[in-house]
Amino acid sequence: MKKRCVIRRLLASGVAVVLAFSLTGCSVPEKRFADALYNEQIVVDDGTIYITEDVENVRYQDDFYEYINEEILEEVELGPTDAQWSWFGELDAVVSYDMKQMIRRLVNSKQEYPKGSSEQKIRDMYECISNIENRNQTGLGPLQPYLDMIREAENIDEYVEALACLSGQFGFSSIVGGYYVSQDKEDSDRNAVYLMYADTLIGKEYLESPQLQPYVSMYYQYMVDMLMEFGMSKEEAVTVQGQIDVLLRDICASTLSAEEYYSPELTYNVFTKEELQDLYTNIDIDEMLKLLRIDMVDTYVVIDVEQAKKINSLLVEENLQVLKDFSTFVMLNDVAEYSTEGYAKLYDNMTNMMYGISESVSDEDSWMYLTQDLLPWDFGKIYVEQYYEEESRQQIETMIAEIIEVYKDMILEQSWMSDETKKKAIRKLETMCVKIGYPDEWPDSMEMMQVTPISEGGSLLSNLLVNMQVSIEDTLASILGEADREEWGMTPQTLNAYYNPSNNEIVFPAAILQSPFFDVDADYAQNLGGIGFVIAHEISHAFDSNGAQYDEYGNYASWWSEEEYQRYLELAQEIVEYYECYEVIGEPVDGVLTLSENIADLGAMACITKILEGDTAALSDAFIQFAYIWASEETVEYQMYLLGSDTHAPNKVRVNAALSACDAFYEVYDIAETDGMYVAPEDRVGIWK
Repeated sequence: MKKRCVIRRLLASGVAVVLAFSLTGCSVPEKRFADALYNEQIVVDDGTIYITEDVENVRYQDDFYEYINEEILEEVELGPTDAQWSWFGELDAVVSYDMKQMIRRLVNSKQEYPKGSSEQKIRDMYECISNIENRNQTGLGPLQPYLDMIREAENIDEYVEALACLSGQFGFSSIVGGYYVSQDKEDSDRNAVYLMYADTLIGKEYLESPQLQPYVSMYYQYMVDMLMEFGMSKEEAVTVQGQIDVLLRDICASTLSAEEYYSPELTYNVFTKEELQDLYTNIDIDEMLKLLRIDMVDTYVVIDVEQAKKINSLLVEENLQVLKDFSTFVMLNDVAEYSTEGYAKLYDNMTNMMYGISESVSDEDSWMYLTQDLLPWDFGKIYVEQYYEEESRQQIETMIAEIIEVYKDMILEQSWMSDETKKKAIRKLETMCVKIGYPDEWPDSMEMMQVTPISEGGSLLSNLLVNMQVSIEDTLASILGEADREEWGMTPQTLNAYYNPSNNEIVFPAAILQSPFFDVDADYAQNLGGIGFVIAHEISHAFDSNGAQYDEYGNYASWWSEEEYQRYLELAQEIVEYYECYEVIGEPVDGVLTLSENIADLGAMACITKILEGDTAALSDAFIQFAYIWASEETVEYQMYLLGSDTHAPNKVRVNAALSACDAFYEVYDIAETDGMYVAPEDRVGIWK
């Protein structure tokens, strides 16, 4: 029987992302733990919660997110350089400010720093980035020979050879030849080579959405401008853009969707060299693998098989010119930020238009962001030394241990799971690796990355290529060895957290362990609503629609009975339908795209409320803090971008949907059937209820 679907129109939606980059620069005075709400509007009397007055424009019964965040969101005014404001962006700006101050001190210092020290690398990298005259003189410099190989290729074999040389040396890829090395999904103790899919530029979601065609037109104008900057006439550039459009749409028609790329069932496809040759009949696979320097392994994982088949069909002589033009633009686009003033400005203008930004950040800010991006681990080490408070770790470890124990209890309570499967699920929790703050050992790539100053013949582009070569050499060194389970996928200064299914690990970088997510002086319930929710969310990823397919060792393996997994899929489908009843800016949430993150949100909420069960005051504190950490504002353009590509639901939906599906929320607040937050008990979804 189909459930009645009530469209929830959330017009002032927030679309921040736990794992998203930040485009924010505006500053909002911190209102730690929404003190005004605690002091004036929410009163506890004999364990019952009373909210004494409504804010001006909304009732908490109709929109809890807006009610809790109205005051702070009224103070947020996106500046002309902003696509988004969120607490992630706000705290990232604080970290970046500290790093900028450090860059300024180094640039103005007369001190000589040892060659290879972080101080030397940062100062010389900044000089290369900020010296526009040198960047203009360098042009495409060391990349020009590789670009010439592409442009001058006389047949498909020479074209593929050029792409393989470029990828083998630096890691650039456009349509074929890209790869990365990561843990093998079926044997997480060793590494595997994953052959990447084609660069679809603006992406399948944009190209195939009727509503997003104006953005596609903006992007294509950027393509024309870039090709003209490269030296084509306007007429030629327009013609080439049209031909690339046809090529791109053909490729995207055979490309996995954004949500499908998260499915190991679809993306883990092991091929021998012989099978690869059968897949790519129009190129010499042995020669390409040699040029890529990955011919020493016996098998390869093809991530998108149908797209690979399509690309093979396109690798014919009649398409040679459009393929060369396509790869030329991909390279120009990839290096635009690091190249001449002309290319960099075009790239910046395009990004601004796509995300609804009306003004670029200052040149100095842009240069400093690039410096941090190119030397992430050097900045990470400095951040830990100067800003990280070690005492945070113990409190976080204690909280994680409690959350894991509660998840065990929740699993044991599931009537639809067998005892054998419950034991395996609990084993996965017990063996889960926890990483907090920063790695015990800094990655080899930090030392391998050396910066050559302008005075010794260096340039921004040459140092970028060194950076990319370091990554390639570091990758090749690990290709035949055991997987490094101690490796971190994020730097300490990253405002983020993640679960890695191949390592069965949760990771919380140092930067997220600060207010409003975590405060050593805050009440436990408030911290549970902040960092506790983030922790529980990441742990829940071990059992989301993707993580549930990996065992306790991080191997892609079936550990459910067929009947249990079918019940799991039925519960997941209910979650898809539930979230698709929500709208932002007139567009429905994509319940399939956001499924894994929604499962994690619902599981985290169930876990946090179980910890605080029966304590209405503590639950209220946690609910308020939960809503508060997801406060955000975005441009319409950026919201549209996230709706089509982000695996997280918009922030307002994340808050209201999770709370409306939580029984404890109704026990704490007086939510009636006629209220906007109300969802009937039988429609309150979740895997781990």
